[in-house]
Amino acid sequence: MKFEELKKSLVNSKSYNYLLEGKDMFLLDNAYRLIYESLHIEMPELNEIKFKDVEIDFNLVVSSLNTPAVFSDSKVVYVDLSSKYVKVKNIDLLKEYLSEKEFYNVLVIRVADNADALKGVNTSIFEDVDCNSISREVAIKLLAIEAKKYGKNIASDAINNLLEYTNSDLATCMNEINKLANYSQGDITVKDVDAIVTKTLDYKIYELTEALAKKNVAKVYEILTDLKHKKNGYMGLIGLIYTHFRRLLHVSITKLSIAEYADLFGIKEYPVKKCIEQSRSFKPKKLKEINDMCTKLEYQVKTSQITPINAVDMLVLEILK
Repeated sequence: MKFEELKKSLVNSKSYNYLLEGKDMFLLDNAYRLIYESLHIEMPELNEIKFKDVEIDFNLVVSSLNTPAVFSDSKVVYVDLSSKYVKVKNIDLLKEYLSEKEFYNVLVIRVADNADALKGVNTSIFEDVDCNSISREVAIKLLAIEAKKYGKNIASDAINNLLEYTNSDLATCMNEINKLANYSQGDITVKDVDAIVTKTLDYKIYELTEALAKKNVAKVYEILTDLKHKKNGYMGLIGLIYTHFRRLLHVSITKLSIAEYADLFGIKEYPVKKCIEQSRSFKPKKLKEINDMCTKLEYQVKTSQITPINAVDMLVLEILK
């Protein structure tokens, strides 16, 4: 189920096993919070058991699950497997536990985007909560509510810019709301967002591509100058531009749904929509030529045949022709 369906699901039905998947930290944190709050646990110091370490021993996890709640109707065991570096021991004991027909305590496993965390485990028994993204409408409501906590209103165009600049990452957005509330003299405006919020590198690449498509030379070099003064300068920039143009080429010559593209590219659905819109500014043949040049330049940079700065300049001049 999608994250926004979780709250209603917790009211209408109860599961004993939940799997939290996805990349958005805010959604992952709040999915667990909603599950926990729905259980009305008494004496949480005894009935909320968390396993979050560099090594997870499922012998201890299963032992906790098999121990009844203390002076409470519910008990929850939370296991964080989101790190790709976490070491797992005795996973067979989890498989054995899940094969049982009856459960008495609630198990919540957070895998985030660590797809191999439960390799070999039958996860069909879990209620799967997708924490990758939520609809833009729901995101806007959540951010407006967050601003209210600081006694601020936030304009709708300011929220739209905030979501775009942060690649719709809600955890980042919530932190930015805090900064914006302290910065703004009154309600939070689009000017406040433009002044305070740091644009993600992905958004800057989108801005650069948009300027290139419109042949806006002044804007192109304004963005490149800004990128040049970042910590790593132009290092890796060709690769990022190549990734973006590869996506544009893909959406220009194939017919998939937005959800399918998001899954294929490993990004959220809203950036996919922006890719589809942006791809219309280029002919497929031109996108193919840009991709070919990116491949060549990336190889030359990696083999020290050309500097990153010269590679970017050559690519930009070619696209602006």
